[in-house]
Amino acid sequence: MDELKQMKDTADLPAEVAVPRYGQQMDQQTDAELRNLGRFFLKHPSLVLTCGYLIASVMGLIFTLSLLDEFEFHVLPYLELTDFLLAAIAHPKTILNLIIGIVSVVFTVWFERKCRKKYLKYALWIDKSYRSTSFLPNWIWGAFAFVFYLYFASTVQVPKIAQAIKNHQTEHYQLSLIYPIEPGGKEIRQLNEVQMITRTVSYLWIYHQGQVKLIPHANVAALIPVLLKKSNEKPDLKITEKAVDKADKAATTDKAKH
Repeated sequence: MDELKQMKDTADLPAEVAVPRYGQQMDQQTDAELRNLGRFFLKHPSLVLTCGYLIASVMGLIFTLSLLDEFEFHVLPYLELTDFLLAAIAHPKTILNLIIGIVSVVFTVWFERKCRKKYLKYALWIDKSYRSTSFLPNWIWGAFAFVFYLYFASTVQVPKIAQAIKNHQTEHYQLSLIYPIEPGGKEIRQLNEVQMITRTVSYLWIYHQGQVKLIPHANVAALIPVLLKKSNEKPDLKITEKAVDKADKAATTDKAKH
């Protein structure tokens, strides 16, 4: 009878008697794996930067694919291997999102452990989620969560950026070409009111007259930023105000003379 009582699952006991078991086992296993991973990276420190940069490059590549997909442009046939490696540099926000994700995970794990040590009822309730099964081990859930975060962090700002470009709310450029292009059979060497979508190693992706245009870097003579119209409105307002003031003063002077 005593042996049967000892084999009884602690989950069936009251909260005052039950002791969390799976969470502690998961913590010990995670700590051991992190120690092994830390020793490995201490022996090979260059791999830390390499792995981090590759992950950021994947996020940058996903961002590029998602952004051009908003404009219904299939970009894969125009990408090269170098574009994959330089995607993180072309989109530095992906590196920031990666750092934010790592810091958030570390803080969440630390805070969750503190809560389990302080609140027994919470520890007993969350302990069930740490129970691993043969069909879906915990490391598979972790891999799914990691992949989901990479995709989410890479594409969360894509709709907003694409909508801003379509509404002509981003910076405009004047693009001069070395060799003319012939849209509609007419040679053009200069494109006005151009908006930048993204860039790769070989091409410049622009939005012009409601269309996505692919311009090789070898054909770009100059790319000049155009001042927004809003910045030119202030001097005009000052000029008109001065003119109104002068007109009012002249009118009052004429009335005083008469």
